[in-house]
Amino acid sequence: MARVLIIEDSPLIVQMLTMVCEGAGHTVTSTEQFSGVAALLADSPEVIITDLNLPDVPGGDALSALKGLDEFDDTPIIIISGRPVEELEEIARTSGAQGALSKDDGMPVISGRLPGMIDSLV
Repeated sequence: MARVLIIEDSPLIVQMLTMVCEGAGHTVTSTEQFSGVAALLADSPEVIITDLNLPDVPGGDALSALKGLDEFDDTPIIIISGRPVEELEEIARTSGAQGALSKDDGMPVISGRLPGMIDSLV
Protein backbone atom coordinates (compact mmCIF):
# COMPACT_ATOMS: atom_id res chain seq x y z
CA MET A 1 0.00 0.00 0.00
CA ALA A 2 1.05 3.65 0.24
CA ARG A 3 3.57 5.51 2.39
CA VAL A 4 1.61 8.37 3.99
CA LEU A 5 3.04 11.44 5.71
CA ILE A 6 0.70 13.19 8.16
CA ILE A 7 1.51 16.79 9.14
CA GLU A 8 -0.90 17.87 11.87
CA ASP A 9 -0.40 19.83 15.10
CA SER A 10 -3.16 18.05 17.05
CA PRO A 11 -1.96 14.75 18.57
CA LEU A 12 -5.55 13.47 18.70
CA ILE A 13 -6.08 14.12 14.97
CA VAL A 14 -2.70 12.52 14.18
CA GLN A 15 -3.77 9.45 16.17
CA MET A 16 -7.13 9.27 14.38
CA LEU A 17 -5.65 9.70 10.89
CA THR A 18 -2.94 7.15 11.66
CA MET A 19 -5.53 4.58 12.78
CA VAL A 20 -7.57 5.10 9.60
CA CYS A 21 -4.54 4.91 7.29
CA GLU A 22 -2.93 1.92 8.99
CA GLY A 23 -6.31 0.19 9.15
CA ALA A 24 -6.44 0.50 5.36
CA GLY A 25 -2.97 -1.06 5.06
CA HIS A 26 -0.90 2.08 4.59
CA THR A 27 2.40 2.88 6.31
CA VAL A 28 2.33 6.15 8.24
CA THR A 29 4.92 8.62 9.44
CA SER A 30 3.85 11.82 11.11
CA THR A 31 5.03 15.10 12.52
CA GLU A 32 3.22 17.67 14.62
CA GLN A 33 5.34 20.52 13.29
CA PHE A 34 6.15 21.57 9.76
CA SER A 35 9.78 21.89 10.80
CA GLY A 36 9.77 18.09 11.26
CA VAL A 37 9.07 17.45 7.57
CA ALA A 38 12.74 17.64 6.53
CA ALA A 39 13.65 14.76 8.84
CA LEU A 40 11.03 12.56 7.13
CA LEU A 41 12.14 13.11 3.53
CA ALA A 42 14.00 9.79 3.53
CA ASP A 43 10.65 8.01 3.93
CA SER A 44 9.65 9.24 0.43
CA PRO A 45 5.94 9.63 1.13
CA GLU A 46 3.55 8.77 -1.70
CA VAL A 47 0.72 10.85 -0.21
CA ILE A 48 0.79 13.77 2.22
CA ILE A 49 -2.08 14.66 4.53
CA THR A 50 -1.62 18.11 6.02
CA ASP A 51 -3.47 20.52 8.22
CA LEU A 52 -3.78 23.84 6.45
CA ASN A 53 -2.88 25.93 9.49
CA LEU A 54 0.28 25.00 11.35
CA PRO A 55 1.67 27.33 14.00
CA ASP A 56 5.30 26.99 12.89
CA VAL A 57 4.64 27.88 9.23
CA PRO A 58 5.11 31.56 8.34
CA GLY A 59 1.67 32.85 7.42
CA GLY A 60 0.19 29.58 8.64
CA ASP A 61 -0.23 28.22 5.08
CA ALA A 62 1.15 24.68 5.17
CA LEU A 63 -0.04 23.85 1.65
CA SER A 64 1.97 26.69 0.09
CA ALA A 65 4.97 25.76 2.22
CA LEU A 66 4.79 22.14 0.98
CA LYS A 67 4.38 23.25 -2.62
CA GLY A 68 7.58 25.26 -2.16
CA LEU A 69 9.61 22.11 -1.43
CA ASP A 70 11.08 20.52 -4.56
CA GLU A 71 11.06 17.10 -2.87
CA PHE A 72 7.25 17.06 -2.94
CA ASP A 73 6.65 18.43 -6.47
CA ASP A 74 4.87 15.27 -7.60
CA THR A 75 3.48 14.10 -4.25
CA PRO A 76 -0.32 14.22 -3.96
CA ILE A 77 -1.57 16.29 -1.03
CA ILE A 78 -4.80 15.94 0.93
CA ILE A 79 -5.65 18.95 3.08
CA ILE A 80 -7.54 18.72 6.34
CA SER A 81 -8.87 21.55 8.46
CA GLY A 82 -11.78 22.61 10.64
CA ARG A 83 -13.31 24.66 7.83
CA PRO A 84 -16.41 23.57 5.88
CA VAL A 85 -15.60 20.88 3.32
CA GLU A 86 -16.89 23.02 0.42
CA GLU A 87 -14.39 25.74 1.31
CA LEU A 88 -11.59 23.18 1.60
CA GLU A 89 -12.45 21.61 -1.75
CA GLU A 90 -12.24 25.04 -3.36
CA ILE A 91 -8.86 25.67 -1.72
CA ALA A 92 -7.68 22.27 -2.97
CA ARG A 93 -8.82 23.04 -6.53
CA THR A 94 -7.17 26.44 -6.64
CA SER A 95 -3.99 25.52 -4.75
CA GLY A 96 -3.07 22.21 -6.34
CA ALA A 97 -4.06 19.78 -3.59
CA GLN A 98 -5.67 16.55 -4.70
CA GLY A 99 -8.21 16.17 -1.90
CA ALA A 100 -9.82 17.82 1.11
CA LEU A 101 -11.38 16.67 4.37
CA SER A 102 -13.08 18.68 7.08
CA LYS A 103 -12.36 17.86 10.72
CA ASP A 104 -15.88 19.12 11.42
CA ASP A 105 -17.33 16.12 9.55
CA GLY A 106 -16.06 13.83 12.31
CA MET A 107 -14.37 10.45 12.47
CA PRO A 108 -17.08 8.39 10.70
CA VAL A 109 -17.00 10.57 7.57
CA ILE A 110 -13.22 10.91 7.54
CA SER A 111 -12.65 7.19 8.06
CA GLY A 112 -15.14 6.46 5.29
CA ARG A 113 -13.57 8.83 2.74
CA LEU A 114 -9.83 8.86 3.46
CA PRO A 115 -8.84 5.30 2.44
CA GLY A 116 -10.49 5.68 -0.97
CA MET A 117 -8.89 9.08 -1.47
CA ILE A 118 -5.44 7.65 -0.80
CA ASP A 119 -6.05 4.61 -3.02
CA SER A 120 -7.12 6.87 -5.90
CA LEU A 121 -3.87 8.87 -5.63
CA VAL A 122 -1.32 6.04 -5.68
